[in-house]
Amino acid sequence: MYISDFKSAFMSLFGINGGMTTTATSSDFSLVTQVGQPFQTADGKIVVLVQNGGTALVSGVLVQSPASIGSTHTGLTVATAAIGATQITVTAGGTLITANQYQGGTIVISAGTGIGQTLKIASHPAATSSGTCVLTLEEPLSVATLVSDSKGSLTLPQYGSRNGTNFTTSGVVVCPTVATGAVIGATIYPIPASTATTASYGWIVKNGFVGVLNDSGTAIGLDVMPSGSVAGAVVSYVVATRSRVGTSTVAGENGKVQGITLQL
Repeated sequence: MYISDFKSAFMSLFGINGGMTTTATSSDFSLVTQVGQPFQTADGKIVVLVQNGGTALVSGVLVQSPASIGSTHTGLTVATAAIGATQITVTAGGTLITANQYQGGTIVISAGTGIGQTLKIASHPAATSSGTCVLTLEEPLSVATLVSDSKGSLTLPQYGSRNGTNFTTSGVVVCPTVATGAVIGATIYPIPASTATTASYGWIVKNGFVGVLNDSGTAIGLDVMPSGSVAGAVVSYVVATRSRVGTSTVAGENGKVQGITLQL
């Protein structure tokens, strides 16, 4: 649910007693429960709280979700589980699973019996690269699964999370030149890097007007997408190359930050 009074939400989340002149980032681990929560600003922008990864983010760049693990955590064998079960067991496909790596993320039943279910993960232990892992779910199965045919695919929390005891490996990142995840927004101020033991939280814009780095001149009113040559920048949209992220609101200038309207 969107919270319309962004200033009050901001002050509450970051423990600010006065105006909004204090830094807009925090390392308070209690904010983990608010990561991914959208808020609406007075001018209609939708902003969301994220946990940064191990590299500092500068102002005015596109941000991507944590990089996907890939095929070794996709299409995994799912053990038999009944309707109403709140735990399911998967077998890793070649890459180990660290404890609570997918906490707050999802498993999609991608094939076989129970196909189509999208289930949020509450917690799980570690597993070896070919071992089994019991996932505790936030909601029960609505359709049973069978070890003979059911498959499941794991997705990390899209707005950043802790990976076991290390905060740097599953945080958000500047949008790379080759996509490894989903574009989730753009920075409005610098967000420091997380360290292995201390998380760094900050706000990004998900929908609405925001300045973003241009890789080349973009025309007013035309769609834009992530650049394939400059990380964090936008270029004019080309069909079937990268995802559309919004429209150019101000004529873009190569190597400069100009306003776009994000639509994510």
